[in-house]
Amino acid sequence: MKLLLISLQSNAYVTGLKYVAANARSYGHDVKILFLPGYLESTLNPAIAEFISNFNPDLIGISLMSIEYYPAKNLTRLLKEKFDVPIIWGGVHAIIKPGECIRYADYVCIGEGEHAVVSLLNHLSTKGKGTSPEIPGVWVNYNGHIIRPLIAQPETNLDSLPFQEYLPDYFYGFHNNRLYNFAEHQRLFRQYALYGGTCHMMITTRGCPFHCSYCGNSAFMNVFGRKVRERSVRNVIDEIKEVIKNPFILYINFQDDCFFTHNKEWMEEFCRLYKKHINLPFIARAIPTMLDKKRLSMLVDAGLCWIVMGIQSGSDRVNFEVYNRKIRFPAVKKAADLISETHAAPFYEMIVDNPYETEEEKIETINSIATLKKPYIASLAHLTFFPGTPLAEKAVKDNIVTPDAYLFRYLLNIDETYLNKLLAITPCTPRFIVKYLNKHEAQRKPLHIFLLNVLHFAVKRFIEPVVFLFITMRSLDYRINWIVRTVLGNWKSTLARLVSKYLGKSDLEFDQRLTLAKKNMPELFK
Repeated sequence: MKLLLISLQSNAYVTGLKYVAANARSYGHDVKILFLPGYLESTLNPAIAEFISNFNPDLIGISLMSIEYYPAKNLTRLLKEKFDVPIIWGGVHAIIKPGECIRYADYVCIGEGEHAVVSLLNHLSTKGKGTSPEIPGVWVNYNGHIIRPLIAQPETNLDSLPFQEYLPDYFYGFHNNRLYNFAEHQRLFRQYALYGGTCHMMITTRGCPFHCSYCGNSAFMNVFGRKVRERSVRNVIDEIKEVIKNPFILYINFQDDCFFTHNKEWMEEFCRLYKKHINLPFIARAIPTMLDKKRLSMLVDAGLCWIVMGIQSGSDRVNFEVYNRKIRFPAVKKAADLISETHAAPFYEMIVDNPYETEEEKIETINSIATLKKPYIASLAHLTFFPGTPLAEKAVKDNIVTPDAYLFRYLLNIDETYLNKLLAITPCTPRFIVKYLNKHEAQRKPLHIFLLNVLHFAVKRFIEPVVFLFITMRSLDYRINWIVRTVLGNWKSTLARLVSKYLGKSDLEFDQRLTLAKKNMPELFK
């Protein structure tokens, strides 16, 4: 059987699809992955139509985050007009809004896709598309009748799943009205890949120990449960051994919600084998209250160079009462001090544009962030009310947002408010200047606004890139070969971020295309 998997996201980081593809191939199915970033055209491009016609798939899978709902709806319509091939939707949005998705797709996967897709391919092979399948975790639109089976049990043995490849030879991308095999055009792949393609993105766990009100994980727990499932160390190392055969890979980027859910024994074995067999710098994510000095020191010694930590707000009330994130700021400060001692490069994530946050709490957040040990980089994200999350349900009930507001805006597209600008430059601005500018609206004078705008421009264009380079160099122990490869691999993506105010260029373009499509194809958005 032939399976075509399509990604509509704005970058070529498609780990989920690569895992699904690898598993289907292990069962003998022929698979291709097609990257169509934010496809919102009113007609199907001839190159895409020819590619699909030549491959002649038995099943088409479309993976979507919530922001890709309208592109998925549009592409499904175009595919159904041209081909008589069943279509299954999967991914984050399919899990949290299956009732919405099944109106347009033939099937919707509401859980992990590896086994569900193989079961569906086997059904189509033996019984054909004229018979409704009964597959746990797969909703079916059978001649307008919606069949909702039981939720599939999550995979408990993650080691049983085949490894994903860094750059499969069956991965294709749509660029300038043509289709390219990314393995044969690696420069083009790196143009669309995060961090210039220097990273291999992977996960060692599935699940998160927290139940934050704004996060999709709070909705996923109804499907996958609360337990964090983990891969064995040797399974993780074996995947990395395979992918680093590509000489362009410089970093391993662990995308786990919190790498520190692994216990001390797992960490010790990981650090020993990673240093022995891999010896590349890596990136990991952490929750402040789960950091400890011993495990952090072990990881830094093994190659941890960048550590991403969610702070979200400097206000304890906002974190506790609004975000259901039971972490007080002193715990954040303690974790930041530990990171600073190791010389790992800190990257702290914050949430802004929160209608439940008062002006006083925004000022408190800036004051709190200003106390963290420098140098560090901060990333601001627009608060998005994802469906199925407690915070979204509250916001809709309170008439603060419309139920579909999350479909139209990327996380990094934040409001350009006075306090957002100040928070964005706080990591690279002396504390006394931050204190001088951190004023309530009623206290601000034209001089405050003028100075902030000048500083914001200077920091984001010049000072922050220098700080970024410095902490990267320091985290790499000033090893010239790694530094040179990092700069060469990332300069294009860094330049794109600089000229678009640190919103990813492809994300910004997709936001613009979405707005244009809403004007030109209003029927799509009904």
